[in-house]
Amino acid sequence: MNKTTFFLTRFLSFIFLTITISSFGQTTKIIESYEDYSEAPREIAYAHLNKSTYIEGEIMGFTAYVFDKFTKEPSKMTSNLYCTISDENGEVLKKKLVKVKDGIAVNAFDVDSTLSTGIFTFKAYTNWMKNFDEQNHFEQTFKVIDADNLGDVKPISSRDIEVDLQALGEGGHLLYNVSNTVGIIAKNQFGYGIVNAYGSIKDEDKNVVSEFQLNDVGLAKTLFTPIPGKKYSAHINLNEREISSPINNIESFGIIMSLTSTSDVIRLQIKTNKESLQRNKNRDYKIALHNGSDMVMSDFQLNENGTAILSFPKNELYKGVNIFTIFSNNDQPLLERLYFNNSSILQGGISKVKLKSETDSLDVSLSLDLTEALKSSNLSISVLPSETKSYNHHNNILSQLFIQPYIKGRIENGSGYFKTNNRKTDYNLDLLMLTQGWSSYSWKTILSNQERAFIYPFERGIDIVANVRKEKSGTYIVYPLADNTTQLFDVPKKEVAFTVKQSYPTEDDIFRIGYVNTKKKKFKEKPSLYLQYYPSEFPVFKNNLKVIDETFLDSDKYLNPNQQSEAWENSQDATELDEVVLKIDKRKTRLEALEKKATNSRIDLIQDNIKLRNLRLDLYLQRLGWVTQFDYFAGTLSITNPRVNWGDPVPLVYLDNALLSAQGVSSDFSILTFLNMGDIDYIEYEFYGSGGGIRGNAGFIKIFSDPNGRAIKKSNMVVAYDVPLRFAKEKTFYTPKYQYYNTDFFKEYGTIDWQSNLNFNSSGTASFKFYDTKNDEISLFIEGMINEDQFISQEIKIEREN
Repeated sequence: MNKTTFFLTRFLSFIFLTITISSFGQTTKIIESYEDYSEAPREIAYAHLNKSTYIEGEIMGFTAYVFDKFTKEPSKMTSNLYCTISDENGEVLKKKLVKVKDGIAVNAFDVDSTLSTGIFTFKAYTNWMKNFDEQNHFEQTFKVIDADNLGDVKPISSRDIEVDLQALGEGGHLLYNVSNTVGIIAKNQFGYGIVNAYGSIKDEDKNVVSEFQLNDVGLAKTLFTPIPGKKYSAHINLNEREISSPINNIESFGIIMSLTSTSDVIRLQIKTNKESLQRNKNRDYKIALHNGSDMVMSDFQLNENGTAILSFPKNELYKGVNIFTIFSNNDQPLLERLYFNNSSILQGGISKVKLKSETDSLDVSLSLDLTEALKSSNLSISVLPSETKSYNHHNNILSQLFIQPYIKGRIENGSGYFKTNNRKTDYNLDLLMLTQGWSSYSWKTILSNQERAFIYPFERGIDIVANVRKEKSGTYIVYPLADNTTQLFDVPKKEVAFTVKQSYPTEDDIFRIGYVNTKKKKFKEKPSLYLQYYPSEFPVFKNNLKVIDETFLDSDKYLNPNQQSEAWENSQDATELDEVVLKIDKRKTRLEALEKKATNSRIDLIQDNIKLRNLRLDLYLQRLGWVTQFDYFAGTLSITNPRVNWGDPVPLVYLDNALLSAQGVSSDFSILTFLNMGDIDYIEYEFYGSGGGIRGNAGFIKIFSDPNGRAIKKSNMVVAYDVPLRFAKEKTFYTPKYQYYNTDFFKEYGTIDWQSNLNFNSSGTASFKFYDTKNDEISLFIEGMINEDQFISQEIKIEREN
């Protein structure tokens, strides 16, 4: 069944009272065009930043998500996420390619001297998003303060405020001689609403014809009946001055709409004025209900009084934003109204918090409020003093996923629409929908019927095409990367290329390829290849969201640098010291972990002195108790287990989990002669067949290459290639150490902890520790999801017991 007509039978029951049904256009141009436009999947990005105000020297931690726009589930299509930081002129100052796994990516940026005092923008996007004009990427401004350069801080005063005051007809139009619902928007130049101001609509004689009061984000609505021949303007009072704006484009002929909501039904009233009544007599209109993916549509006419009322049961609406569009009989869009249905959005939350003091740290234990078994979880948590001025995010995971992609305007305090579910919240959310006018979807684009070319593909790592020069057949060995195992490619004669798919080279990886001439049985030739990389460069993303801009406050200008000047030096010293300690215990700790995992086998973690001797791998295997025979002239290598008295003495041999053994003594392990001990990380082996399976009677050898590689000598005939685009390694987040924790500076701008990826156990509990700063009250700012369909956005304040 076609997705646009899935609800068509139900749609019949929506329409009642004065509607006249003429026909259903199941195959109209609108539906066909809409199907073509919405057929391709979309992705949405969201990033949780640990703060919105940083002091130079800190680290910006972030957890990013990529969702399927329509299902609201983590995207399975993309592994590449591009993250940038740009200045106020749009120049990119920092950028990272981050690996996405199961829809989630974690990393961090250094807030260093590159980001001096100023306002900056963080963006996160995928390559696939570049195919669309929709606002599907993530964008957020943040500010950086350099305590040694406070002269650059220019606080915003009331004298600097510029107000944009607009009066918009519901549905996009205003009509003379009929009662109109008017949406009022009053915002400053940074996107912040004029809070709770009183205002009015006046005629040209200064008579007040309607009054209103703005809400906390500068939105309001009122009723207004304009008279032909008169001019009107909207007014608000702000700091003893009056701001006014003319109301233009009031029409003499046409139709308007208004939406009302009851407990279980949405009603749309379509009406006209007396002057338009004769023109609209017996005229067909179309009503479409859609959400960017699905659509239902029906024809209707106005009654003899110039009115039509359409009713929509709430339980049949789409989840999230519903878009109602009215079309003329020749398929021209006339009116559009957005409505938000939050009844079916699943929200989870933390139900219990326990705080335990341990020496100089605090242990926080969290419990989820579960309604079903916990299958998966990912939460990021920013821990800050409760008096912080450094956390001012306007989009949370819910508003970014369910609202931002569908509207053209900015969202101020988007998280507030999801904190409580009451009449006030519903009213304010509907004000946001009313004042948006048309949705972010362009009907001009949808109805253009132009062939859409998706020239920016989904990206899963980097595909590397190795073009073989001079038809050089043989076996090519691609050495492992941090996130990729060893791969072997047998290239027969006349084959011109092979492809290394889904590679994830990081900044520290060496991408190496070796060559074995199987025809001449020679292992002393370099590979002769020309490599092409897809993608090969960091893509530029030109789309910009209208987001709330960060601004400097008066308090920012009077930071006391003496309160924190030693913090970064102390932090760096502590970090370096910790790294030295880790190096001392690193080998022992890793060997213990490997031995614990390998319960029935032995582990040999290759020591540095062995790596440096350039010893051949087959000779080292002899030391471990295996019999190896290397025929230098034939280029063949055999490996047997001398402990096997009957049956096949050849063990199962794996290279980075790739099985190399054939059946019986005919197994040729010549590919291993290409390696020496400088290439090996560790070897797991077993002599007596335990854990080897049916073919493992002679035991097994599992060889794991060193992902960090080594300095390749020319004699090894291995070529290292420069990969032009690399993934960022997951950066460790270090919490700054401050000289004092009882100062106003720390309470307002300090960082206590950042948990980028906190996973809960099957019973729904998790815990983490951080340094005890002795603050009386701390706040946990939590964003994330559980079970891939429940979203959590929560602020929890924790008071310490004295």
